[in-house]
Amino acid sequence: RITWKNWGLWRLQLLLLFVFVPTMTLSGGFGGVAALVALPIPGRAPFWLRQLRELPVAAWIGIAAAALLVLAATTAVSWMLQAATMRGAAMAAERGSFSVVEALKLGRQRLISLLTLSVIFGAIIGALGLLPPLIIILLGSRFEFAITLMNGAQTVLLPVNMVLGLVLLIVMMSVALEDLKPGAAFKRGWKVLSAGWWAFVFVFGIAFVLSLLGSMIVTVTALALLVPGLMLLAVSTPLGAIALVIGGLLLTPLAVFLFTFIAVFTLVLFTLAYREAARLTTATT
Repeated sequence: RITWKNWGLWRLQLLLLFVFVPTMTLSGGFGGVAALVALPIPGRAPFWLRQLRELPVAAWIGIAAAALLVLAATTAVSWMLQAATMRGAAMAAERGSFSVVEALKLGRQRLISLLTLSVIFGAIIGALGLLPPLIIILLGSRFEFAITLMNGAQTVLLPVNMVLGLVLLIVMMSVALEDLKPGAAFKRGWKVLSAGWWAFVFVFGIAFVLSLLGSMIVTVTALALLVPGLMLLAVSTPLGAIALVIGGLLLTPLAVFLFTFIAVFTLVLFTLAYREAARLTTATT
């Protein structure tokens, strides 16, 4: 009910998507550049690639540092939008509706707390994402060893990122819904997680299943819409290109709708789980 009757949550989530675009592009682009720089290529490499490979180590470290600053900044904005969405979901649960402007009025203390947490942990999360590609670049002359080292680092970092993501989500909710300072938010988050951990695990399971179903629907639809265009390319390039454009135009709104719904619905569930777990801790103290 909250998801379908409060389109302000959808608008906030779409804003969040636009904020994530530069983050994903930057992270993916850095990884792609790392692979190009370190990957052995038979024959003579293009001029631009030779220029990249000739950059000194200090330059790559500087590029990684600049990327880290951008990631930290986008993390701060995304956390503020997520906090506004959580507040909107809580308002909708209490009185049935809310306004986007009202949800975005986080207040001075919330802004300071979110900015502090996002700068610190946004930098940590960004560093964890940029470190493996940077390892490949710095060890480019020993490509196989760099890949092995990166795979090992990603294996170790995956559970760390998952645990860190859950902890930060609960702490962010403590700030967004209860207007707590960072230190108090960690203490409150621990109490809430201890009281309702099973509910958060349950919501994670729902989110996983919905994401899997959404991905399957989008994949099947993409095959149905885009494969004919690819087949037409072999017969007529203009017709194939037109078919691909039409398929892409039909696929894009479906994918945006599905994943926006999943994101909003999941965040509403997390917010409701937090509110009930927080109420439980208050009732037992």
